Amino acid sequence: MSVDKVILRAALSTLAAILVLFAFMIFSLAYIFPSTMMNITYDLGMDGASISCAKRAYGRADEVYYIGFATEIAILSENFEEIDDCGSTLIEHDAFSAYCEDKNGELGSGVNGSYEQYVYGQVSIAKYRLGKKTDAVETAFESVGSSFPKNNAVVALILTVNAENDGETLNRIQAKMNEMADGLSGEDKTYFDELKAVIWG
Repeated sequence: MSVDKVILRAALSTLAAILVLFAFMIFSLAYIFPSTMMNITYDLGMDGASISCAKRAYGRADEVYYIGFATEIAILSENFEEIDDCGSTLIEHDAFSAYCEDKNGELGSGVNGSYEQYVYGQVSIAKYRLGKKTDAVETAFESVGSSFPKNNAVVALILTVNAENDGETLNRIQAKMNEMADGLSGEDKTYFDELKAVIWG
């Protein structure tokens, strides 16, 4: 065997050992310090690992920030299963409303719609993409209650469903909207009627 091949083999072996040690270090740190590693793995472009670290940190501390972080990364990476999982957990958290208020303050008045409606909309769309159509509709309407604010989760879901030409789900949404029509007034009613006119004529 030539000297060059010996050197090349030694170099490759060293590189492989470094990569294995690096991977071991990342996974070890992710397990021991998930709250720190969720940011590091995100910066490295490791979205799946970042979500896992954030979920592990949430499991240990039950702080809304961690599951909120996981939800946002899932949305950015269009990981519908994680959006459904993390987003649903976020919505159910006792501090969800306060978390959304903080986010609204960070994002400022230039953002269309509230952060709460944004999360509900993304979770509804994720459920729809996963084939959970009834759950998607129920989640979207849960977000509006007896009101109908602009750029709400129902609107986000309607746009997605309409783009898919899914008449059955659109009819289900229309039926739910008809049930709430009489309880609306003012700007909510105007926006509601305008939306119905655009989608259903």
